[in-house]
Amino acid sequence: MDSMRKWLSFNKGERVAIITIMAAIMLLVLACLFRPARKSLSDASLHNLDSLLALRQAAIEELQRKKATQTQEPAELTPFPFNPNTMTEEEGRSMGLTDRQIRNIVNYRDKGGKFYSKSDLGKLYTISEEDFDLLEPFIVLPEVSHGTSKKPHGKKSDSQPVAEEPKRIEKKDIPVVDLNEADSATLVALPQIGGYTASRILAFRDKLGGFMDKEQLLDVKGMDSARLATIAPYIDIGEAEVRRIDVNRADFKTLVNHPYLNYEQVKRIFNQREKRGLIKDWPQLVALIKDDGEVNPLLEHYVKF
Repeated sequence: MDSMRKWLSFNKGERVAIITIMAAIMLLVLACLFRPARKSLSDASLHNLDSLLALRQAAIEELQRKKATQTQEPAELTPFPFNPNTMTEEEGRSMGLTDRQIRNIVNYRDKGGKFYSKSDLGKLYTISEEDFDLLEPFIVLPEVSHGTSKKPHGKKSDSQPVAEEPKRIEKKDIPVVDLNEADSATLVALPQIGGYTASRILAFRDKLGGFMDKEQLLDVKGMDSARLATIAPYIDIGEAEVRRIDVNRADFKTLVNHPYLNYEQVKRIFNQREKRGLIKDWPQLVALIKDDGEVNPLLEHYVKF
């Protein structure tokens, strides 16, 4: 009995240690009992995850676009009417052709080559599709003889050249086209518009959501005021309504692809939607994005709330 009492008795230090351990155990039990339940993934958190992934993808695409733009040489061609069969080096430089392009044209002629049609110039390896599209409307090619001409029968002297009947070119009436309905073939029929520029106009129209004004063509790469002045009498804006984007529901890619919104502005729109609430009207949108770039007033016609 004494031995049992000896084993079950504790000195002061042991009693303090036991009490401390028991108190710690009780605190842990209470903490587990009253700990708030972990929130399960809700639709909102999943939406936030989707938004983060969209932001990451958009950032990658923006970097790729910037890299492509930096490696691209800007088009500085300022063409005027010219004949590639007689063009001088000075004329080529005046139009903005590079020395490499000029040498390519001159070497082609020196080796006996001739440009019989406008498309022949586009076949040169130094003339890109973009450059040819800018040059094509200004190429002037008087009728070029293919090979040696046959001598006519009769008493005419061999030394006397035979005058060829000039080729009659019928001037076609250019119809006025609806800029929001025209296809590529219709646009190419306009003066100074080649296939490359036509495809750019259509791509820009698709991103924009439709034209509201002829001046918007100046936002198309390769277009300038001189070209616009030439085609302005032949284009019109129809009554078709432009496509509007819901700024409170559209995904990141849809917004950032619009020509009148940049990457930083779209990021600010998404931060507003995620953290502060919906955007109510146009003045609120302008106040929100104006610090991240110029706000085109026409954007108001392409968004809804």
